[in-house]
Amino acid sequence: MTTPTLEGLSNAQVDQALLPIRADLEAVSRRLLDQLTDPVARNVVYLVSAGGKRLRPALVLLAGASAPAAQRASLIDAATAVELIHTATLIHDDIIDQAPLRRAQPAFHERWGTERAVLMGDYLYSTAFTLLARLGHPAVVQILAEVCRELCRGELREVEARYRLDLTEAEYLAIIQDKTASLIGGCCRSGALIGGLPDATAQRLAAFGMKFGMAFQIIDDCLDLTGTEQDLGKSVLKDLDKGALSLPIIYLTQRLSRKACEELFAPLQARAADRAFLARVAQAAQAAGTLQQARDAAQRLITEAHALLEGVDLQGREVGLRQLADYAIHRSH
Repeated sequence: MTTPTLEGLSNAQVDQALLPIRADLEAVSRRLLDQLTDPVARNVVYLVSAGGKRLRPALVLLAGASAPAAQRASLIDAATAVELIHTATLIHDDIIDQAPLRRAQPAFHERWGTERAVLMGDYLYSTAFTLLARLGHPAVVQILAEVCRELCRGELREVEARYRLDLTEAEYLAIIQDKTASLIGGCCRSGALIGGLPDATAQRLAAFGMKFGMAFQIIDDCLDLTGTEQDLGKSVLKDLDKGALSLPIIYLTQRLSRKACEELFAPLQARAADRAFLARVAQAAQAAGTLQQARDAAQRLITEAHALLEGVDLQGREVGLRQLADYAIHRSH
């Protein structure tokens, strides 16, 4: 397995911020492999070993910085569980989006078929909750069970909202709060509770994670319009191709006249989107300034996330949380 690094975080300051949890991130990687020794799970090892950002485990570990040494194993298991949950969501998302790439590798359903992909996602969810059930922290199990419900609800909402050119910013934010931010918030809250922090502090860290997660998804949606498959390691323009409107596109529909909007998005409404259409929409969002408008919205969320960390003492590791929050909006992949 590759060394668990947070892609795009090459500067020495962020590396230094994550240094205190480096050994634990490596332990999470080993623990992940330990959970995939069953023959039915061997097919997913290539995807887990491709690395990914390990962002969610890092948040669990940073939020749990105050945990006594006796709780280290619980933190590692919780961090492993959230990475299993995240991987399961990626496998299922790629089926829904019919995406061919994930982590610069063929998506699981592309390599092994849709039936195996659906079942593997379910297997990873079950494996995650097997780990969580052994923690001795019922509140953490409850938090992450609720997170899984919210993840599914967010995906369902997104499917229901497809091809809606009247989708509002508020509706979009509700979708990404469920489908992305809920897990990131749950990571922060779970780590804090295992670390023995007061519930009020755990709630603040959860709110930090929610802001962080929403900003992260907004930037992810911007990169889907501007990035390349080589840089991102996954398919691009797939959201719009399937009729999912992201924040820069929502802003674009609001800025255009009704006639111009209908003309630009006619291929989408006719379910006839092709690469040329997708490129035109991306160019229109860039020219109209709505990509920057969406990035500005993400920046506001990160500013609010930073404010939630004021007065929170995680033995210096709150610096790592701040750096990861900044990464959410400055990343290029």
